[in-house]
Amino acid sequence: MALISPEALDDLRARNPCDQLAAKWVNLRASGGKMVGPCPICSHNRLSKSAGRFEAWADRWVCAVCEDGGDVIRLVERVEGKDFRGAVEWLGGAQEPDAEAAARHAKERAERKAKNDAASATYREQERARLHRIWQHGQPIAGTLVAAYHEGRGFEAPADARLRYHPEMRYFHGETVDEMGNRSPRLIHTGPAQLAAIIGPDGRFSGIHITYLDAATARKAVITDPDTGEILPSKKVRGSKRGGYIHLGGDVTSARTLDIGEGIETVLSVRQALVKDGRDISGCLFWSSIDLGNLGGKATETVPHPTLTWRNALGHVRRQRMPGPVPDLDEPSIPVPDRIEDVILLGDGDSDRELTKNALLRAGRRFRKPGRAIRVAWADAGKDFNDMLQGEMAG
Repeated sequence: MALISPEALDDLRARNPCDQLAAKWVNLRASGGKMVGPCPICSHNRLSKSAGRFEAWADRWVCAVCEDGGDVIRLVERVEGKDFRGAVEWLGGAQEPDAEAAARHAKERAERKAKNDAASATYREQERARLHRIWQHGQPIAGTLVAAYHEGRGFEAPADARLRYHPEMRYFHGETVDEMGNRSPRLIHTGPAQLAAIIGPDGRFSGIHITYLDAATARKAVITDPDTGEILPSKKVRGSKRGGYIHLGGDVTSARTLDIGEGIETVLSVRQALVKDGRDISGCLFWSSIDLGNLGGKATETVPHPTLTWRNALGHVRRQRMPGPVPDLDEPSIPVPDRIEDVILLGDGDSDRELTKNALLRAGRRFRKPGRAIRVAWADAGKDFNDMLQGEMAG
């Protein structure tokens, strides 16, 4: 089988920008120099106007839930379930450019990569520093709206949970364009919020998880797009979350058990239930993985969903695809301490069962080691662990 030259692949990618192709499958919107929206691989609602798990540029894409990304060829592989050759043909086939164009493309590719790598590294470190300053300006949660929010949800965060209160956190959505054509993030809301520090796989502060709150109700804020009236997510992540976690209690130096789940409320609800039940949690760690994709990490492949389908632009019915159960062990993972002997993976019952199950299977395979037990605790069907905790309180 003939090899495809790098120049021909570059030409193919140039003819098929990632963001333009993805926009044919899902509803995308401009945000900060990229296109964001639902993921064409794993999102159930491809027309959502508020989803932000998928980000695409002309030359690349990434999904927070799939924990996957790459170029336009990989996108077609994942969405259409094709191999590399099949994806190339689906995109119109590789065409060898002339020698002069090939040399020019190779030089441009090298220069573009060097420039992008340098710019990305600089931006990541600057953003990390900006977010750390926001974190430092946060207040202890005792006696604040965050504590009231927790009380309303039926749990209390321990003193060592990496949570803080910010009275005036800004919320950006979309972008604005001035008379000179310059684009900038659009500020649509400022208000109180819970901040959670994300600890990266290297042990350093790497970002913040933000939960916007309503001062009048001590519940999650209802934030709407001022142009469309659409309700937007009350939670955001800034900085790097990949392979990171949020510490929600426990002594990292001595704990033998790790309870880890997707959301902050899920994990703190489980901790509260254990305390209420009289369990000794002195040897337990409680961590949030920030989201489901980060808990399971990147998969080696996507697999067909057993029940969900979608219809493409030509009217053909396609099986919805999702990240499979086998982890890509070459990719970063949440760093479970070696001393942990028992890992309990918390599965919410109100999210897609198959997507969640595969993420937990990947997490279990990543975290396992000789002598360590891996267990899964599922919330009741249609509920998360906070629903169950509040149900017990009401009963």
